Amino acid sequence: MKKLIKLGSVSFINAKPLTYAIENNLVDHEFDLIQTPPSELSQKLHNKEIDIGLIPVAEVLNRKEYTIVPDISISSIGKVDSVIILAKSDIKEIKTIAVDKRSQSSTGLLRIVFEKFLSIKPNYIARDIDKTDMLDGVDGAMLIGDSGLRQCYSDENSYKVYDLGEMWTEETGLPFVYAVFAVNQNVILGHNLHALIESKKYGLGIANKIAEIESTKLGIDYEICFKYLTERIKYGLGDEEIKGMIRYSELLSELGQAEKISSLKLYHE
Repeated sequence: MKKLIKLGSVSFINAKPLTYAIENNLVDHEFDLIQTPPSELSQKLHNKEIDIGLIPVAEVLNRKEYTIVPDISISSIGKVDSVIILAKSDIKEIKTIAVDKRSQSSTGLLRIVFEKFLSIKPNYIARDIDKTDMLDGVDGAMLIGDSGLRQCYSDENSYKVYDLGEMWTEETGLPFVYAVFAVNQNVILGHNLHALIESKKYGLGIANKIAEIESTKLGIDYEICFKYLTERIKYGLGDEEIKGMIRYSELLSELGQAEKISSLKLYHE
């Protein structure tokens, strides 16, 4: 029996179109799918507990040993709806901001928006969104993933909402890439590379079904979920996305958070 390749992913709605067909064995593959929070996923990949993982781009920039699966990403151009700042007043007045500690990429984007685009430097406070009121005692909070999407459209939300994907694109003219499939050194995907591409195609072809499932699970209106999967999130990794990742690395390097890169190491057999 052939050894399964351990594939790590996250339970966020935006990852579902990439993994639904694999999870439900609708494409031919040899993956053992493991779902964990993004922060744990990055550590599992680093520790070689998994072979390939859908990890935040900030992690990829700091790990020279990884290669990136071509043609697949979780990205946006303009509004993303799920990586947002909730602010009690104008964004330029924020002095303390709580950050969702699950994603390095989004925290890096937040710092770029504040320190490079707005020329202000608030105090960042890492919090666990599931255990803490994110806005308790601070001027604003960054929310990501399903929590961000829920708050972006919440009728009960009395705070100002700032979309970090929109702010990035307005400033740079480029897409922002949140996560990619990173492959550990010496891992041979074989026909499983094709399986990942086919899984993405299958998932995007049934975005309505995935939106329906996730809407029920998350308690978010179907129309919001469908719009998110078909208009807000982009799933390709072309020249513009690569330019966006390189620009992100440049700005992060100016903040001392990552090494500047000039190209990406794409996976190939």
